[in-house]
Amino acid sequence: MSTLTLPGLIDVHTHLRVPGGEHKEDFRTGTAAALAGGITMLLGMPNTSPPLATPDVMAAAVRQAQADAHCDVGLFAGASPAHIHLLPQLAPHAVALKIYLNDTFGSLRVEDVPTLRACFQTWPRDKLIAMHAEKQSVAVGIGLAVTYGRPVHFCHISRREEIELIADAKMRGLPVTCEVTPHHLFLDQSDAQRLGPLRVEDLPTLNACF
Repeated sequence: MSTLTLPGLIDVHTHLRVPGGEHKEDFRTGTAAALAGGITMLLGMPNTSPPLATPDVMAAAVRQAQADAHCDVGLFAGASPAHIHLLPQLAPHAVALKIYLNDTFGSLRVEDVPTLRACFQTWPRDKLIAMHAEKQSVAVGIGLAVTYGRPVHFCHISRREEIELIADAKMRGLPVTCEVTPHHLFLDQSDAQRLGPLRVEDLPTLNACF
């Protein structure tokens, strides 16, 4: 059997749950699991509790990562409508800014155009902007990339129409990129019958196990 040797891999989308969700994951457990799978750097999402949206919370998380992590860790700053003016103070501690355009877990969401524009105007141009965007929100993100002439990265894309929008933007030379997860890439609705109910649909069965 031939051996394929790879450098240490980077997982650009992880949830390390610090602060507020350490019963699920933390810097020690997340980085240990990463190393077991050949991943030597993790980038952590900001939708923690409280979110990584203020300098104090971000600095504390960075210190905790430095103390506990078994491999390299970078953290995203979260765009919070109440704290847009603090983005320049967050930037030195963050790998990128994460903007949530759609509902997700946690309190971070940017819903209005003026706040979106403020994010693009305030976040330093030498730092990337990443977006949680779905369906028509992808088009909004592409439009902002055009308006402000700066790169935008779309997180965990899961729909064909979203890929088509991004592919068209790239064909036009726009600085947009995206990522997918293995389950978004290889599974669809037809797999639900084979794999069983989704966790959220089978909570009574799950609860009975504990």
